[in-house]
Amino acid sequence: MKYMTFNSSCSYAGLANLLSFYGVDTEDREIAMQMRLPYLFDREDGSYLAGPMLQGARWFNLYLRLLGFSLSERQMGREEFCTSFQAGSPVMLGLRFSPKSKHAVIFTDWRDGKYKFLNNKRKDSPEPETLCLTEKELLERLDETVVVGQLERMEPARIDYRPDLEKSVRTLQSLMLEIVDFCITGQSIFALQKARDDLFRPILVDGVTMLELLGNAEAEMIGMLKTVRTQFLDVIRAGHSERLEDALDMPKLIGPMAYYEHLITERIKLE
Repeated sequence: MKYMTFNSSCSYAGLANLLSFYGVDTEDREIAMQMRLPYLFDREDGSYLAGPMLQGARWFNLYLRLLGFSLSERQMGREEFCTSFQAGSPVMLGLRFSPKSKHAVIFTDWRDGKYKFLNNKRKDSPEPETLCLTEKELLERLDETVVVGQLERMEPARIDYRPDLEKSVRTLQSLMLEIVDFCITGQSIFALQKARDDLFRPILVDGVTMLELLGNAEAEMIGMLKTVRTQFLDVIRAGHSERLEDALDMPKLIGPMAYYEHLITERIKLE
């Protein structure tokens, strides 16, 4: 069993668990470091993404192709999943653990009318390592459309990381400009709540997690971002309109973002 070792890494621990069925011994942070995850930013459907929010075949194959694997993804209805995956090789998918929370798990077996899953969790978590669900229980936890990830063997391939890293620099620059524009204008509580995930999470949550992966040398920048994160959450909890420029320590936000851009450009030189 491979465990989560950094925040929100259930899909990365899941990939490590999938690989273990093929004799590959790895873990979530090794995958993250090999694929340059701490240096990657992207934008999708109007939301900025970083760190463990970059998941699925598009990103995981940056690691897998080096090993001679690829992840293929298939969309299907939840009823189709129940009939299609009662046997065969393990696959990764997301189960609902609450109305707002989806968690990556590994389907491993169907026996005696129950579906068995590996629960990608932290080692010290009291959650069970395996879940056994009846079809009724499973259907209650699946979205209407299920994305199923399955490993396939291929010839090992060299990866050119430079295009994604160069795009990350541009994406981070765009994120910084949007954050500044957002902060200097008065915002409704609805806009603030939406921006929490779409705009601020990539740097204040997932960016912090990625800097922590890079080591103690980033401690000062991590401390600044955590200070701003606390300030931002205080504004959200207050529940009223606010101009963030008046509530956040802007130098402690912009300074680490500029430093992060420097880290990415330095990483590009090593590729």
